[in-house]
This record gives sequence, C-alpha cells and structure tokens, in this order.
Amino acid sequence: MYRRRKVIKEKKPVIPDTIEEFGYRLKSNGEIRSISLELIGNEVEKKLQEEPLNFQKIYIPVGVDPEKEPHSYIYMTPHAMSTPDKVVVLIAGNNTRIGQWSRRIMCDENINSGSMIRMSQDFVAKGYEVIILNPNANFWVEGRAQENLPVHTKQIITIPGSDLAEKHTPYVFHHFIRNVKAEKVAVIAQGWGGHGFACALNNEVDFIKSHVKGVAFIDSAHSKGMIEEGEGRRNFLFERCVNWSSDPSTPKGQPINDVRWSCQGISSEQEVSDFTLPTMYDDIMKFIFIKMGDIEPPPSDDENDEDDIQDLTAEEAQAIEGITIDAE
Repeated sequence: MYRRRKVIKEKKPVIPDTIEEFGYRLKSNGEIRSISLELIGNEVEKKLQEEPLNFQKIYIPVGVDPEKEPHSYIYMTPHAMSTPDKVVVLIAGNNTRIGQWSRRIMCDENINSGSMIRMSQDFVAKGYEVIILNPNANFWVEGRAQENLPVHTKQIITIPGSDLAEKHTPYVFHHFIRNVKAEKVAVIAQGWGGHGFACALNNEVDFIKSHVKGVAFIDSAHSKGMIEEGEGRRNFLFERCVNWSSDPSTPKGQPINDVRWSCQGISSEQEVSDFTLPTMYDDIMKFIFIKMGDIEPPPSDDENDEDDIQDLTAEEAQAIEGITIDAE
C-alpha cells in the first residue's frame, strides 16, 4: 500500500495592517516619515556620544535656553576648544542629519562609512579633536530642530543663526571655531557644506588663513565667483584646498581642471556623488594628514601634484585674485 503524501501548504507572508508595520510613521500634519531612517539617525548620534569618541552636544545659538527656546546643536569631542594641537571640522551636504555623510551609503554599505563615525575614529586615533557641524537643522518643529519644514505648516519657526544651511557654518566659525586654541585646523566639507565654508571664508579670512592648513572638498557646491576679492581668499583656495568630485568621464585620481572652483579637482570616477567619499576616503585622509604635518608628502616630479602645492608668486596671486567668473 502507498501512503498518502502530506500536503504542505506554503505560508503566505503576513501583510502589515498598519503604516508603522510597513516601517513608516504618520505625523500629525499628515507627513510620512521613515521609521528605519530615523532609527539609524538615532543610532549614529548614540555612537558618536559613546566611547571612544565621547562627542558632546553644544547648543546653538549661543546663550539659548534649550528647555524653553528654539535651538539646534553641534557636536564636539571633549577638548575641541582647548587643545593646542589639532582640530578637524566636518561639514555635511544637503538632506542629511547631523553626523551623516550619506543616507544612501549607510543603507547600501554600512553605517560607519555613510556616517561620520569612521572618519571621527580615524582622526581621534591620530590625536585630533573633532567638531561636527549641523547645517541642515534649520526649522523648529514639534519641539526639536529638523531638516525639513512641514508642507502644511501655518507658522514657520527657524533656528537663530542657522535658518539657512549657508548661514550655519559662518555662525559656528564666528562663535566657536575661530576661538579654538589649536594651532592647526583642517576642514572636510561635502556638497553644500563647501558653499557654507566659502561663506565662512569671506567672513573669517584672517583666522582661516592663519589656522586652516587644508580643506578637502567633496563634490563641493562652492564657486570662485562667490568668494570676495582681496585679502588672499582666492589664493587660499588655490593653495590649500582640493575638490574630489564625481566624474565618470575622468579616471579615478586624475585631475579635473575646472576654473570655477579656484582649486585643484580630482576625479572619483563615480556617477553618483554619494560614492565619492567612500571611493576616495584614503586619498582624502592622506591629503589632510600631509597638510597638517602628520606625514611627509611623497617625492614627486609633478609640480601640480595635489600633495605638493607650492606657494604662488606675487604675480600669480594678483592674477588669481583679480579674476572673476560669473556663476551660471
């Protein structure tokens, strides 16, 4: 006799009944937010504040009562203002929460590469203190600073000193960074964060020229045309800055000669700007360490090598300072 085979019924996936089970949250104003991205952002900030980084929240604007008034915050490692040695300033681009470089990289690769955790750890290991800016937290919504303004809001409340991303960086430079005791400062600025740094350069040129030894731009949105003439501002860009940029038509590591930046460009050979930083991470860190005097530049016969940029002659400096390019 033959035994009858047991019929195994395939289990159908359970279809969620609520929007929360789909991974989203419905806000009181009707907007939908991703719970997973919010949780990832919370985890990034948690890791920044834990050992070994121990970042501390510094509330802005200066003198604000965080219990009663609209405010935002930046992050600093414990001795960022007092160290006599080295400080690095990290400035993200648009559409990111504090401590993040790219949501896409965090989701596609890992949380450390897409956030500022890995870079902060590498700098701290080298003896640096770190300051993380928060240029996108511009609006006061539901009791906290947020990146986006609700669509149907009837009242707009902005963060004083940070109502626009390009105002945040000059504000932080004026009230905090120019008062650090560090002899050497480095800056890494991505996307619109580069535009914000250029605004700070216009306002704090003396401090930046005397203390900021190197700036690594990443697909920066700055342009020479927005830099005020005189006082060596444009010379500073030429001498101490490099812009790593997505450019699939140019091989990785090769120069991009774009006069709009007033600094050397280097291709990441990527089509999407989010991937420029993880692709060129080692080169960017090496550039900063050379500019800050941590390592010696490699010997090179190429006078245009980004690691061996020489001071300009007086004639070259005058030429660059006098050139104005209209931004399209």
